[in-house]
Amino acid sequence: MKTFSKEVKWFKYVHEGVTIIATILLCNIDKDYNAIILGRDLNKKFRAINVLSSFISQENLITELNSSIPDMLAMHHDGCFMQGDESAETFSLFMSKVPEEKRNIYIKMLLDDPKHYPAYIVLEELAYWFKDPDGIFIRDFQSASFNSRLFELYLNVVFYELDFEMNRSFNQPDFLISKFGTEIAVEAVSVAETEDPLERKEVNQDHYSSLMNHVKNVMPFRFARSLLKKVNHRPEPNKVLYWELEHTKGKPFIIAMQDYSMRMSMRYSKDALFSYLYGVDIENGDRIETHVVDGRSIKSNFFSSPKNKYVSAILLTTQATLPKFNRMGILAGIEPKDCKILIEGVKTDSEFNEEPFIADVSDPKYQEPWCTGIYMYHNPNAIFPTDYRLFPNVVHIFEKDNDFEELVPSNYILQSSTVVIPFK
Repeated sequence: MKTFSKEVKWFKYVHEGVTIIATILLCNIDKDYNAIILGRDLNKKFRAINVLSSFISQENLITELNSSIPDMLAMHHDGCFMQGDESAETFSLFMSKVPEEKRNIYIKMLLDDPKHYPAYIVLEELAYWFKDPDGIFIRDFQSASFNSRLFELYLNVVFYELDFEMNRSFNQPDFLISKFGTEIAVEAVSVAETEDPLERKEVNQDHYSSLMNHVKNVMPFRFARSLLKKVNHRPEPNKVLYWELEHTKGKPFIIAMQDYSMRMSMRYSKDALFSYLYGVDIENGDRIETHVVDGRSIKSNFFSSPKNKYVSAILLTTQATLPKFNRMGILAGIEPKDCKILIEGVKTDSEFNEEPFIADVSDPKYQEPWCTGIYMYHNPNAIFPTDYRLFPNVVHIFEKDNDFEELVPSNYILQSSTVVIPFK
């Protein structure tokens, strides 16, 4: 659809609990206007219920769209438009699956804190489309594995935005994605948090120094532990490595990572991952063979090990966080309550120059895609390399002839943080 049409406008119509949304598309080939009208199916997914095509002008199309609303409303049953292929149970992310005393703090924040209302709505809507092959996703999301499951939801929407088709019918690995005839296996792993999420910290020079120390001296070890656990894992029931499964053999295999270890660490820890993957000192760029801190040591240069040749690339995301989902909810028209949300960080301009920026997320002129702050580190020794062209809107890092090359998109958010300003 994206290759031959362009979204022009979106509309929403609400009547007595029934919601209909519509998008107008301009065909790049015929130069005519078309509309796709969507309503909720029995699983609460918005799906097409009508199509209006081949209109010379937007005005004529909108007139026809308005006149067709009564006929479309007559089709609903209890606010839903049956498609005939719905599943027996709706995937409701916030339907209680664990006792209240076992709910994690993030679920309580989403349910009770009005500042997180946009994130709550976005997560609920995205989850309706999510497929859960092992049947324990909601329970994990509400209890001890919130960040890991949030990361999977984020990857799901990122791959969708990148126009991949997704196969979630297998328990391992987490994703099989495909585009242009190429299928790629993706396993997700997150670095667990080590702080109390409710602990308030003043962002000052002392905090920044502690953060930089954490990135330099702790994160290479944390990344190594997470990666080595994945490359050595032989999941049930086949007890073979991820790339030896029948449905992954001969395909590129990517490990996707997100750092939750310390507040704001994900904004800077890409340097630690680069250091560990390629064996490069963070500060001076010299080649290193080991990481040594306080008497502990690990071997560096993950990609140089022959046993890791089946890992095609490491995909590091830095935005699989509630603030990101909050911002995307605001951009979808869901205003936060009792606060203003700003974003600040570093982005590239149209000439690929890096520059600091700050913006009000509620500003109608502000735009932000899901794909921000994502880095793909390519394995120079991979048996099945990943074609970087399948992943636009991602920063790509390559090692070539003992040097490094980066491909950075223009107008791209490289790193960012959310600033919440409460209303008094």
